[in-house]
Amino acid sequence: MPPLSLAASASRAARATRSARPTAVPASSSRPAGHRPDIQGLRALAVGIVVWYHIWPSSLPGGFVGVDVFFVISGYLIVGSLAREAMSTGTLQLARFYSRRIKRLLPAAGAVLLATLAATVLILPQSRWQSVARDVAASGLNIQNWNQAFFSTSYEGATASVSPLQHFWSLAVEEQFYLVAPVILLSCAWLARRRLRGGARTFELLALGVLGSLTLASFAHSILFSAASPDLAYFFTTTRVWELTLGGMVALAARPARMRPALSALLGWFGLFLVLGSAAALSTAMPFPGWIALFPVIGTVFLLLSGDTAQPRRGLSPAWWQSLGPMRYLGDISYSLYLWHWPLIVFSVFLLGPNPGWLHGSAVIAASVALAAVSTRYIEQPARNFQPGRRGSRGRRRTVTPGYSRIFAMGAILTLLPIGLAAVPYQAMELKERSLTDELDLDTYPGAMALHGFGPRDFPEMPVRPDPAIAAADQPDAPEGCRNSYDPAKVDYQDCVFGDEAAERSIVLVGDSHSAQYMDSLGIVARESGYRLYVLSRNGCPFSLHPLQSDTFTYTNCSEQNEQTVQDILAIQPAVVVTAALSPAGYEDALSWRWSDESAAIDGFRGTLLPLQEAGIRIAVISDLPYPPFSVPECVAAKSEDSCTFPAGQETSPLAAAAKSVEGVTSVDLRDYLCPDSVCRSVIGNVLVYRDNHMTGTFAKTLTIPLRQALGV
Repeated sequence: MPPLSLAASASRAARATRSARPTAVPASSSRPAGHRPDIQGLRALAVGIVVWYHIWPSSLPGGFVGVDVFFVISGYLIVGSLAREAMSTGTLQLARFYSRRIKRLLPAAGAVLLATLAATVLILPQSRWQSVARDVAASGLNIQNWNQAFFSTSYEGATASVSPLQHFWSLAVEEQFYLVAPVILLSCAWLARRRLRGGARTFELLALGVLGSLTLASFAHSILFSAASPDLAYFFTTTRVWELTLGGMVALAARPARMRPALSALLGWFGLFLVLGSAAALSTAMPFPGWIALFPVIGTVFLLLSGDTAQPRRGLSPAWWQSLGPMRYLGDISYSLYLWHWPLIVFSVFLLGPNPGWLHGSAVIAASVALAAVSTRYIEQPARNFQPGRRGSRGRRRTVTPGYSRIFAMGAILTLLPIGLAAVPYQAMELKERSLTDELDLDTYPGAMALHGFGPRDFPEMPVRPDPAIAAADQPDAPEGCRNSYDPAKVDYQDCVFGDEAAERSIVLVGDSHSAQYMDSLGIVARESGYRLYVLSRNGCPFSLHPLQSDTFTYTNCSEQNEQTVQDILAIQPAVVVTAALSPAGYEDALSWRWSDESAAIDGFRGTLLPLQEAGIRIAVISDLPYPPFSVPECVAAKSEDSCTFPAGQETSPLAAAAKSVEGVTSVDLRDYLCPDSVCRSVIGNVLVYRDNHMTGTFAKTLTIPLRQALGV
């Protein structure tokens, strides 16, 4: 789910996000003893795979394995450097290590965050401002991987547009690891020296044991978690630790120049085959990282070992080709190239359209390389060479006592400045969101009532409500456990009562988010007609006993929860149960989820409807609304309302088919209120209809009268 190929479609950013996974790049200044030009070439290879994949994903479907190449290199260089320092000195200078990380990472990253924030305000619609501002904060604080894991992989996040800062997740993984790794190695050094009374060899064996244990534990966790929840596993730090620690183990254990040149070359070519083969053969349909990540990881290890020979043979070893000038240069600018290329892709696709051709893609690559070259020369290098020292009483600089406090102060400024500036557009949208609580005047904002009876009625022309910039926030106001994530094992249905809570009669609203979007209108019906309203809905979980599935996972938790929900509804004994569901085409487009076959999907819905019908409970099934092929709020914000229409379509759904097969089920069709004459409008009666593929809460409220009449309550 969480990956991204902006090229796939700007208007279907969620699907694009899943079809090309964002990738990582290390930013390390530490190097093993003796400069390794072949490693710079290996970085160039990895970043080239990443950039190509992000622009033309279909031609390199496994290009996301660049993340694994970079993580192994990072562990090899940085963990190896720390281990050598501990072996030679018996300790680690943590202040020096973290000051180097600050100088190496934050200046270029801060520049990209500021530039992306400015471009967002200037180029993207206001509806994107808050999400990008949130990403600026998450990226600056090095928690973007958790932000991506728990927001972008959620049902709502999947329907959002791709973030220009999504790629910062990988830097967050590295920095979280390097908050802990030096402390682990320092502890090993202390144990080896103080407790075991040993020397460098004792430390080396102890460090290898600890790193090996972490590698095995993280690898096992990666396999299990990737199989159980691949969407989350992709972004979790814990599923990536083994790649970093394995790189460190190779740096500790490998002995240079012991292989024969021919064997070294053979090992290198096999490693290159594993890396490039993984990029060509793997895909997002596989649970990743998991055990599959072994292929690019082992390939990278082989390339590192091959390049560790004394002198690679001219033209016969990958290390020789990796050490050529152009490859070394691309490796030198790889950090900045990684930082700049993704925002450029996002903004260019927004301006020029999805699916970049060769000209569009080549222009993005050229611009990315140019920006990376400038960024490396004028931001990275000066910052890396910045060496403040403490001054004596006469103003003389003592270079032997570094001024770490100044570097940490610089790091704090570079972290907090983008976050502080991001708060400005974020708060601007917050102020607009307050208007969502204002009462709606049906005389000026009739919404669906403008078509009640399917004849136009007069109303003055007014600014659209809600403002398209805040449409995503126009959702039913209810606890998450009832509206978005109802789980009968965790939430008591008595805690999900709305409408007239003192009434004896009741209505149950159950199903996925396309059912929950009727909560506000049903709440008004229940309150005015004397019904309690139970809201038992869960995002991405239609009221069916047959589970949806993706390319990598079958969501049996939903069908299992629905079995218990049926029992809860039987215990409530409501007057009527109302349900709706996103169409199969909608699930495929928004989440790349599907049912195994149509008949099984129909039977799954019959499995929940029949027990209710047999218990004498009336059932109403609302037909799903037409699925917009573009972002309606962004279209209305940028164009005229008449330019933002689309044909209604006539897709059948398994829920509708199941409803027809169960006697007594009421079918409710409200599509004529959104799509008169089979043309779906973006604005009706001065009210914005869609927030994404769901109705805005404001428009849903204007459906109260038609819904009450259809339900007969």
